[in-house]
Amino acid sequence: MELSYQRMINVPQHFAFDRATDFERFEADGFGNLAPFEPRNDIRAPDLGARWRTAAEFQGRPRRFSLELFELSDPGTLVLGNKSEKYDVEARFEFTDAGPDTTDFSFSLSAKAQSITGKLILQTIQLARARIAKSMQLDFDKMAERMEAAYQAEG
Repeated sequence: MELSYQRMINVPQHFAFDRATDFERFEADGFGNLAPFEPRNDIRAPDLGARWRTAAEFQGRPRRFSLELFELSDPGTLVLGNKSEKYDVEARFEFTDAGPDTTDFSFSLSAKAQSITGKLILQTIQLARARIAKSMQLDFDKMAERMEAAYQAEG
């Protein structure tokens, strides 16, 4: 299953990337519709291999899952994911400089089943794909608006 999103954000690339990689804030407050990130190992971000447990509501119920920091390339790429016996998920966040006060933000999600249980989970998610894509778009639009407001407040 693949999902993607793209948008221009009216902030400099370094500002957007710094906000998107504020792991201490994610551990305290969460990110978008995700609950606070609970550290799950001794590796701390920005070191690769840092792991967290978080949750999000899906089909009216909270769903818990783990995330691991797979890649962090300053100033532009953040990759979080989860590899398990059931499925492999990779979420790639790209922040590309598009001008002095403009960043091209793109997000892509790739999920692959590794078991029959994983296939069933992904099929259930696939049935709700349109709703998930719309919710994802709203969450990322709000993220961009918060970044723009924070940048203007600092300026």
